[in-house]
Amino acid sequence: MSGNKKPPESAPWKSLLKVGEVAHAAGVDAHVVRFYARSGLISPTRVTANGYRQFEPLDIKRVRFIRIAQSLGFTLAEIHEILKRSRRGRTPCPLAREIIERRLAENRERLNQLAALQDRMQRASALWHKMTDKVPNGDVICALIEAVGGPPDVRATSRIA
Repeated sequence: MSGNKKPPESAPWKSLLKVGEVAHAAGVDAHVVRFYARSGLISPTRVTANGYRQFEPLDIKRVRFIRIAQSLGFTLAEIHEILKRSRRGRTPCPLAREIIERRLAENRERLNQLAALQDRMQRASALWHKMTDKVPNGDVICALIEAVGGPPDVRATSRIA
């Protein structure tokens, strides 16, 4: 036996995972794991002398959690806060409920605006099918668009000019 001893197989860093291993197990690309680490959403347990970041197996679950939260519309800042509360032993569930309810209301409003836009576009398209193309004459830029008019505040402003 020489004086060169290897660390025992039960050394704590033996169970640590490299970026690629976390990524593969979580079903994401390695750059996603690196990004989450840079963003502070996950933290390497150990950084080796040659700069390799090593993670706990629990970080696989965290990466999966982050992906699910993102798929529900949570921002990275919101996910960071949820993870922070969880790590401190505080339930993040009330915060998650509040965020999702707020996001539902915002989405409802956006959907209503999008539906109104769709209706305006369909009315314009139907009108335009009945119109002929006109050459700009200095007074008209695009007869099709100008025929539609627009919201009342735009129509009033354009008449003044």
